[in-house]
Amino acid sequence: MSSSEQGQGQSAKLIDLSSLKVSKELLSSCIHCGLCLPACPTYLVSGLESQSPRGRILAVAKSAEEGSLSDRAAQHLSSCLGCLGCQTACPSGVHYEEILDSVRPQLAARRTPLLATLMRFSFAKVLPNYWLLRLLGYLLHFVQILGLTKLPYLLRAIFPDSFKVAVKVIAKLCDFVTFTPSMRLPRSLAKEIERTRKKSRSEKMPPLQFFRGCVMDVFYNHVNLDAVRVLASSHNLQLPKQTCCGALAHHAGDSDLAVKLAIANIESFQNTDGEIVVTSAGCGAMLKSYEHLLQGWQETALNEDLIERARLFAGRVRDFSEVYAASLKDSDADEFISGGRKKVAYHAACHLAHAQGVRSQPEAILDYLSKVGLIERVELENSEHCCGSAGIYNLINTETSLAVLDAKMDCLEKCGADVVVTANPGCLLQLEAGVKARRQNVKVMHLAEAAALKNSNPG
Repeated sequence: MSSSEQGQGQSAKLIDLSSLKVSKELLSSCIHCGLCLPACPTYLVSGLESQSPRGRILAVAKSAEEGSLSDRAAQHLSSCLGCLGCQTACPSGVHYEEILDSVRPQLAARRTPLLATLMRFSFAKVLPNYWLLRLLGYLLHFVQILGLTKLPYLLRAIFPDSFKVAVKVIAKLCDFVTFTPSMRLPRSLAKEIERTRKKSRSEKMPPLQFFRGCVMDVFYNHVNLDAVRVLASSHNLQLPKQTCCGALAHHAGDSDLAVKLAIANIESFQNTDGEIVVTSAGCGAMLKSYEHLLQGWQETALNEDLIERARLFAGRVRDFSEVYAASLKDSDADEFISGGRKKVAYHAACHLAHAQGVRSQPEAILDYLSKVGLIERVELENSEHCCGSAGIYNLINTETSLAVLDAKMDCLEKCGADVVVTANPGCLLQLEAGVKARRQNVKVMHLAEAAALKNSNPG
């Protein structure tokens, strides 16, 4: 279905439930066949119909009929990972993401004032401020090297119980210090791009705008550096002014903040040429959906020029795997690299496989690395099932997140991989936490790191 058709579908027979607006046609498109159930991680770990996609759709439909969203319905909807595995599995083509997006502002309105303020401050002031986020990265690094990772557990006693959910989120953010991998101090991506440009003489190559992301470039700065080195041989890389993509704000229901960030990025990139490459699957999915985001926002509904610019922007966005896979040539794989090969499994990030529909390109890259003798592919069962990270889901719904992670780690242990590759910072964090908790001898790696193996191998 085209974006214009989706927009027409949304505008027809709207049910107004406070901030909830969803079309009857969209809700009735679900035939409740149940084929989505095996693809829903929360249903698989709970066994509850209310924790399934069709159960949640029924909850929205019932709430729309009754004119109010009950606490129970809100609880079931809040427990959704938003992984969109159900949307991929659905034979009727139900746009579950649109249904979920329609209730997210309603769910956001039910937060406690302290939690709402904390989250909006993070989305509006911290994530878009690269230098502040980088400072937090430095603090995390020093907390780790000074061996103070147990401090967060002691800090919990400071917060009074009256803060309830907000205290839980703050405590889980403190846990982040303990579960994250050893931080590396972020290096300048701009300097690395300039260095590779001089080395590769890339001015005559096609331009490629690099979207570094906020969390991605601070906590996984080395991934962006590897991506730059890999892509420098085929593109003239550039780093325009940019800000947070707005994905976390949008998924949390603070879509007004997401719209502001989207407009800022559209304006920053409008005078640049070429494709926009992203190493974070979550960022890529958000950037590609800017047109849809602005179409659904009431204050931009009449601004056709802005929506058209959003469409052009979204059409330029490519995941790292899409760009790198297109540059591979069969002749490059003629020389076989000998040596010990690691068994590598691929975990498909939800926002790459389900939201963007990018599947063949990551597989092509790993097959290429296998062909040249760098790795040995092993299949990961349920590779497209969510790992339980889902943005800040693991902070809000920790127990369910860990249960979903356990299922993923069972599959990883079963396949016997030495390395698990994925394409999203949230997945990297979640899988690293799972490996650490189970004390598995498995390295978690981004696809760009895997692609950089060939460049770093002397063979």
